Amino acid sequence: MQLQVDLSNEHPPRRTVLRQGAVLLTRPTPDAYGVALGVWVRTGTRDEPPGLGGVSHMLEHMVFKGTDRRSAFELARDMEAIGASIDAYTTKEYTAYTVKVVPAKLPDALSILSEMLLHSAYAPDQLELEKKVVLEEIKSSEDTPDDFIHEKLMEHLLDGHPLSRPILGTEQSVAAMQSDALQQWAHRVHRGSNIVLSVAGAVTAREEELVACAFDLPDGGPARGAAQVAPPLAAGSWVYPRRLAQQYVEIAVPGVSTVHPDRMGVLLLSSVLGGGMSSRLFQKVREEQGLAYSICTYADFHSDAGVFCTSFSASPRSCVRALRVISAEYERLRAGDLGDDEVEMNKAQLTGSLVLGMEGSMNQMSRLARNELYHGRFIPAAELLEGIERTTRDDLVRLAQQFLDPAQQTVVGHGPARKLAFAG
Repeated sequence: MQLQVDLSNEHPPRRTVLRQGAVLLTRPTPDAYGVALGVWVRTGTRDEPPGLGGVSHMLEHMVFKGTDRRSAFELARDMEAIGASIDAYTTKEYTAYTVKVVPAKLPDALSILSEMLLHSAYAPDQLELEKKVVLEEIKSSEDTPDDFIHEKLMEHLLDGHPLSRPILGTEQSVAAMQSDALQQWAHRVHRGSNIVLSVAGAVTAREEELVACAFDLPDGGPARGAAQVAPPLAAGSWVYPRRLAQQYVEIAVPGVSTVHPDRMGVLLLSSVLGGGMSSRLFQKVREEQGLAYSICTYADFHSDAGVFCTSFSASPRSCVRALRVISAEYERLRAGDLGDDEVEMNKAQLTGSLVLGMEGSMNQMSRLARNELYHGRFIPAAELLEGIERTTRDDLVRLAQQFLDPAQQTVVGHGPARKLAFAG
């Protein structure tokens, strides 16, 4: 059931190290009408010092709140006046600022974005206003069961690891944040060797040169600390009672990093277990027994750690039955109940998902940057597909035995139940 995918026309991006140490990646995308640009900062939540939890996320907010030349409204007005689409987000390991614009307006977009990143005012009055916004964002996250339970999962699963920290910070850390600390953090992270510039779409030598000259970054940049080993596995069950109609549950173990040789095997195991409508858990839990509206298994990969997790929500009575079904499916895979046809079908599904996810200039731009951030090189699609294809049934059974032992799971619940039982 191999998919026939022609990857012969894929070439690495042009990679240039600029004078200040920033890496510029450029990829023309045939038939694109716009230019997708990303400024990727190699610093995220995991890099924050004690007492400054959430500073990366706050910095991402504050670059939109006025510069030495323009107010927050003027920044928004001027970017929209050139038809540009701008976005930004913070993760555990990096912060990204992205823009998409027609080529003729790229100089204007670059001028505005450069001004935002290098000449933000970080005005105390604007910071106080934005603190209120972020505090509301934290409350919104706590009111959203999926967000709340995932933060609690990371807190318990990777207790003590920098990746366990919440991206938004805490109410205490946000309330205590000061303008001078924010400015110091910006000066520390918005530096040459801490930046990756990624461009894809309607890109010619002209656009490439414009981006290369747009950001007058200071030299140098912070060095990330040594990779951290995840703490010893402390399996257990944590329940956060709340009056909700459903019980939200996440069942997880520490996974593998983005550079681990088993990465593609873990993705394939995730697909078999809960990656789509034909997956085992979707069929058993939803289609055959009607116990949940949705259920999925996913794998998250970071530079030195990962997460392998099954997530679902159900009414309290259905939740008890769903946990038994999930445990039974875990044991089936651990016992080797896996046919070659099922393996091949999931290889085809994962291959299609990866290839189709590369379409579009924004996706290409993001892919180039993440490859640079995590691997320091471009990963050809053919290399990923080869990793999928060489994964065997025996590999998946081995990984199932490693990741699907019910007795080794961290289980977190949020809802009306006061305890959860998950065991083989």
